[in-house]
Amino acid sequence: MDNFDDLPYEEKVFTLVKNGAFINSINYYNQKVDLYHMNGIFVEVFYHPVSSTIHEIATAEPNRLHLYSPVDLNES
Repeated sequence: MDNFDDLPYEEKVFTLVKNGAFINSINYYNQKVDLYHMNGIFVEVFYHPVSSTIHEIATAEPNRLHLYSPVDLNES
């Protein structure tokens, strides 16, 4: 799924709910960030608890995956 970041917000949500597998959550700069694995990619969902809004849904940068686990997730 090379074009995930180009999808409209609603389509990202639908695709992630339908196909994504939740991996872990972290707190990152006053946000809760959930990591999902879907169709060979990792997707981050940035949620701001004060405003109760999702700030961003985007493909995770490989250099950020270590934040979620001491295990190398690139081997999946």
